[in-house]
Amino acid sequence: MAMIYSVIVPITIPLVLLGVVVASLLKSILQYWGLRHIPGPFAAKFTNFWLARKFWNRENFEAIALDLDRQYGPVVRYGPNRVLFSDLSAIGVVFNTKHPFSKAESYEVAFQAVNGKLISSFATERNEARVSAIKKQIIGAFTTTAILDYECHVDRNIKNLVGRLLNAEPELNIARWIIYFAFDTICNIAFSDDQGFVEKQADLGSTLEGSRQRFGHWHNWQSLPKLEKLIYKNRFVSRGTGATSLLGRLAIERLQTRLEKGGVGTHSDLLDRYLQASERDPVTFDRSTIIGLLISTIHAGAETTAATLNLTLYYLLTNPRAMARLRTEIEDAKLASPPSWQSVSKLRYLEACIKEAGRIRPLILDPIEREVPADGPGIEISGVYVPPGSVVAINTHALNRDPLIWGDKVDEFRPERWIEADEARLSKMERANLNFSTGRRSCIGQHIAWIEMKKFLPELLNQFDIELTSPHQQLQPSSSMVFFVDDLTVRLTPR
Repeated sequence: MAMIYSVIVPITIPLVLLGVVVASLLKSILQYWGLRHIPGPFAAKFTNFWLARKFWNRENFEAIALDLDRQYGPVVRYGPNRVLFSDLSAIGVVFNTKHPFSKAESYEVAFQAVNGKLISSFATERNEARVSAIKKQIIGAFTTTAILDYECHVDRNIKNLVGRLLNAEPELNIARWIIYFAFDTICNIAFSDDQGFVEKQADLGSTLEGSRQRFGHWHNWQSLPKLEKLIYKNRFVSRGTGATSLLGRLAIERLQTRLEKGGVGTHSDLLDRYLQASERDPVTFDRSTIIGLLISTIHAGAETTAATLNLTLYYLLTNPRAMARLRTEIEDAKLASPPSWQSVSKLRYLEACIKEAGRIRPLILDPIEREVPADGPGIEISGVYVPPGSVVAINTHALNRDPLIWGDKVDEFRPERWIEADEARLSKMERANLNFSTGRRSCIGQHIAWIEMKKFLPELLNQFDIELTSPHQQLQPSSSMVFFVDDLTVRLTPR
């Protein structure tokens, strides 16, 4: 029996993989006909391996998307059933709130395998009814008013970081410090326990590594979700006793610790809010749901906030005029140390700088995909018919350089455009701003991010004069889903 098994298994696995490839190609040929009227690369019309190959060759989607827009125009096919739009009117359809499109199958690549069960995070959940049920119970924890309860965590971590920087060498890679600050802060907000990143200047517990692995895996396999599931989430891989990712293990450990040490009502953090929701609705908020929420909180809340802060700081350092104007706004506000949310929430130029950094360098590099309902008649987007079951996405990279939306000098960092725009243009700009996505699935934690960013940057600039050690430093796009900034070497001079 063992001999037969040893012969069959090596033969079966390649045959199964071959079968998946053949079935995928046949399906692609059928899909070709439905989207034959939409231009795009020849190979992409028949196989998703066209996109997968580019990702595996470490090409970033920003370059791919801009090239597609230049070659084929505002509506382009980038897979057998994938269509990319760089037209402002498409946003209201793709992210409509009345009959929302579900997230595409590519989000399943980010599912976690825990104890043999696949768990979606809140950000990757595809079932809209389930999303609504979860959101109903926890949305109150993410309002600006509720989040002020966590402001003390932000203040504590800002003070800790500034204190460390005051005693550090004057030349340092501030990008890593900001990443550590963001992880410590979100861990405090999530479960009242930071990882000690800033204190130790290290990725303790491999939390950062786990986040990077998850984003990298998602990026590499999003175009081939079925094949990814077959290889990485089959019953042999996922039947173990724990999670298949470092972030999954961290979430499980923190939940287990909380349950063992008192459970609900013992802390003022997001985990406590999730446990309260579990008491109100135990069916929806089972253990898997809470683990998924913790993964989303850490994964989305740390990396994206850190990347936005680093990008904004980089563009300020390479644009002295903008830096001078921001410093003037901050100094005129006469802020405390650290500043309160109330005092920084109305700093218009600060907000404009953060938004402009996100425009010129979109944080999410890869397409944010939605699926046209498979049981419907299809839909018209930007004047083009898209059949049911198709995957659609917005080309943010091309859209963010459209002069009809942004005015002149779209390749320049000009925060003033957010302040000088008339009402009509500003409306277009806000609709095109997808840094926190939009519609019913817009980022639920965006208020947390804004509080962190608007409090952190003024404090940093009040405490230090900052300059790049290499004035001509260029940022290189990541071969991942998010634009990571890992190297920003500066010289700090206490003020």
